[in-house]
Amino acid sequence: MATRRFSAGGDPDLSDLYKDLAVNDLQPLWELSGLLTPAPRTRAVPYRWRGKELRELGERAGDLVPVGRGGDRRVLSLSNPGLGGTPYATATLWGAMQYLGPKETAPAHRHTPAALRFVLEGEGVWTLVDGDPLQMAADDLVLTPSWTWHEHHIPGDTPMTWFDALDLPLVEALEAVFFEPGQEPLAPNTTAGRSTSERRFGSGPGLLPDGASSTTPLAHSPLLRYCWADTDRALSAQFADLHGEAAGTGHAHLRFADPRTAVT
Repeated sequence: MATRRFSAGGDPDLSDLYKDLAVNDLQPLWELSGLLTPAPRTRAVPYRWRGKELRELGERAGDLVPVGRGGDRRVLSLSNPGLGGTPYATATLWGAMQYLGPKETAPAHRHTPAALRFVLEGEGVWTLVDGDPLQMAADDLVLTPSWTWHEHHIPGDTPMTWFDALDLPLVEALEAVFFEPGQEPLAPNTTAGRSTSERRFGSGPGLLPDGASSTTPLAHSPLLRYCWADTDRALSAQFADLHGEAAGTGHAHLRFADPRTAVT
């Protein structure tokens, strides 16, 4: 598409200037408006996706749509009605529900958008992140940092659903999306009880393996699974403290943080 040519209003010299600007793919700022707005112009609108419908539709997709090779996932992406049909929950966030059926494997791939997963239902599932097998259970938070290999396995008979959140729209806007499919599954359908990341960095607040510090050259949290049992225990203890100080006031609130730096 040719660069827009502006009207000069009958001035031949200005008309020639505008013609030459368009030929050289330039636009005069003095003719442009709306680039800098007094306040942000948002397109996404408030919207609620109901969990009941998501679950039912995910189960139907599980019956009808097999998981394929390559980067395929059985995923229902949240499409905000204000974003013109794009599969994004907001202008900067991909949100989706993923459904994996009994004895299924979602094959390995990696991509530059980072992902996190909140498990909604199911058990006995595990995700392999750069060779580290992470057990997944209801209410866990599992991280998939940018450009890490990951695949999902269900060796048993119980399906699982989880919520996926990715910074895909933001990375796309930066024109920095890279994707690479994996080869065959990187590990058999068995896994140890605790991942390497949990054994090293999941011991508790203030407890780090020797040599690990905020200067460790890793761009993401080394703890890849935040187990709900730990989160629930911490929330319960915090709520009990609040209740003891002043009954009926306050609420328990925690942040998921990098155990080396306490940065979320």
